[in-house]
This record gives sequence, C-alpha cells and structure tokens, in this order.
Amino acid sequence: MKRFSLWITLILALISIGGVYFYITSAIEDQNNKVRNPRPEAAEQALEISVIEAELGSYAAQIKASGLVEPRYSLTITSQVSGEVTQISNQFESGQIVKKSHLLTTLKNTELASLVASAKNSVASAELALKEEVRQGEQARAEWDASGFNEEPDSDLVLREPQLVAAHAELDSAKAALKNAKSDLDNTKITAPFDALIVKRLVSPGSYLSAGSEIGTIYSVDRAEITIDLSNSDWLKLPDTNVLLTSNWPVTIASIDDNATWQGSILHVGLHIDETTRMRSLTIGLNKPLEQASPLIPGSFVSISLKGKQLDNLWRLPNTALSQKSEIWYLDKNNRLAAFETTPRFVDSKYVYIQVPENMRKGRYQVLIQPYNSYVKGTLVAPIKASPHAAKGNNP
Repeated sequence: MKRFSLWITLILALISIGGVYFYITSAIEDQNNKVRNPRPEAAEQALEISVIEAELGSYAAQIKASGLVEPRYSLTITSQVSGEVTQISNQFESGQIVKKSHLLTTLKNTELASLVASAKNSVASAELALKEEVRQGEQARAEWDASGFNEEPDSDLVLREPQLVAAHAELDSAKAALKNAKSDLDNTKITAPFDALIVKRLVSPGSYLSAGSEIGTIYSVDRAEITIDLSNSDWLKLPDTNVLLTSNWPVTIASIDDNATWQGSILHVGLHIDETTRMRSLTIGLNKPLEQASPLIPGSFVSISLKGKQLDNLWRLPNTALSQKSEIWYLDKNNRLAAFETTPRFVDSKYVYIQVPENMRKGRYQVLIQPYNSYVKGTLVAPIKASPHAAKGNNP
C-alpha cells in the first residue's frame, strides 16, 4: 500500500512538470509570434512651430557711442611779464563770454616803460650814426676819385665800407631792441586771443604777477568737439574716410540728461589704432554750441548716433531668431528643420541683421522666430506663420 502511494505521488509530480513545461513553451511561442508580426508604424507627427517669411533687403546700421563735450580750444592764460594788476574787465568773470581782443586785465610795470624810452633813444642815436657814416663814405669816395687813381683802393676801409655795414647793423639791433621792449610793454595789457567763455579768473586788483603766473582759464566758443572711440566692427559699417569727411555724413548728438538733440558733423577721422584699447577715434563737431536753441555746454556727457552705410543681401529678423549657438533655423523645401551658423552684421533693440548665404539669396525661406536647443535638423514641421513683431524677449 505504501509503495502504491509513492507511485501515485511520482505520477502527479510528472504531470505537474509537464504542465509547467507546456505553459512556458506556449508563452514563448506567443511572444515569438508577436516579434515576427510587429504592429504597423504610426504616421510621422509634424511639429508646430512659429515662423516668419524672410525677405532679402538692404539696411544701414545705427552706430552708437558716448563722449564728453570739449571746446575746440582750452587755454590757461599766463602773464608774459611781471607787474601789478591795476585793472580787471567786468566781463572777466566765470560764465561770461568775451570777444577776441577784449581787454581782460592790465598790469603796471614802470620799468618796461623806461626800457621802451631807452630803446627809442638807442634807435635815434643809431640812425644819426648811420647818416654820419653815409656822409663820411661819400666824402671818402670823392677824395679817392679826385686823387687821380684809376684802380680801387687795396683796403675797403679807405672808402669806409665796413664802417657803413657796422652802422646799419647797429641800427637794426636798436630797432629790434625797441620792438622787444614795446612787445613787453604791450604784454601788460592781457587780451582774449579768441572769442571765449570765461571758465575761471585767478587774479584780483592789486595782485602782483611774475612772468608765467596764471591769470585764468578760457574756452573757445566757436565750436564744440566730441571724440569717440569705435571698434573695428563699427568701422566696417561706415563708409570710407573721404565720404565721411566730404559728404556731410549724418551725425546726431543727444543729451543724456534731457531730450535735447543737435546735428553735428564729422571733423577728424583717426588713422591709427590705440595700442591699449585697439580702437580708432572719430571727432564730431558742432558750430556755435552756446548759441543753439538748447546750448551744448562744455563738459556735458552726450550720446552719438551715426548712420552706417547700406549693406546688401541681409535678412532683418526678430532678435529672438538667433539661437544661443549663433544659428538661424529655417524650413527647407520639404518643411523640415535646417540651420546655418552666422555672425550678425549688426543688431538693434528689436532686430538682428543677418548676411544671407550666397546659395540662399534667390529663394524664399521661412525662418523660426524662436528656435530651441532641443530642435533636431530634419524634423518635419507644420509652420505657423506669424508677424515679425510677435517675437519678444531674450533668446532661448
């Protein structure tokens, strides 16, 4: 009986193992059938992206810089002679404007007046000595001719020629001394060398000045000048030097403190690159700055706006169209994503201006307004046309 039970148990175990084997075999077969007959692929899904129609055009950059307004001439007046200040003009005050040759101050120096009188006496004496020498020379010539000699004397002293030359030199020296003495006396009257704005007066009545003492500071009022420094990339946007200097190239000067603007002109173009900044200078001028409707005051800080030359074959795109990798993304003829690397020719507050590759200049392209780094070239796109003004904000 016990042996029979063992046989029954063994048979049941074998049946169980067979069932498990059959189940596993069926499951594997079903899985193989699924692999041999995959499900049909789904249709490619197009990605909806906002685009604009890019148009080829010609555009000019606006080059901006800042600078300090300076006068054409800035001068610290110094005394050429010594003396006591005896008179000061009422207009020799800070903020006043004086005309050229206006008498600013007068010095008293009696020694200079005495030197002029002495120099005049020396000139008179030299003139008298010259006249006497001329007469003596004429008399010597007459005596030589009366002597009956046919040849010239062996020495020019006989006819007093060296004495005559010395007399002329003595008179020239006396006249030069008189001119110098008069110049020194004239320098006791200190005048404005040009139409000027008085910036600072440093003397008072009764002051005693030595030669070289500072009297005051003045600025010329005929023209204001602003010098700006431009990088090489900015210079590439401008026409050549001859055009800048001869064509009245448009320049706008704008106050940083208010809304005042002025139309300036280009005066000088720097023809060397600064070794430190690697930039070139450009000097802007404005005539009669203090006579403008809004005076342009020396020392003001202003912004300068220059129009660049026309550049051809450009796309004007929203500034968001340039990706972080400096790429422009567009749709090819099959509406699939494509891109090219670029460096903008210039930018402004709204747009980026891109040089179009030569092989793309004859076609019309749809450009992505806001490309993302996750985009993959070749992706199918369902374009959504938008206005160029629709894109705002920073590049993604």
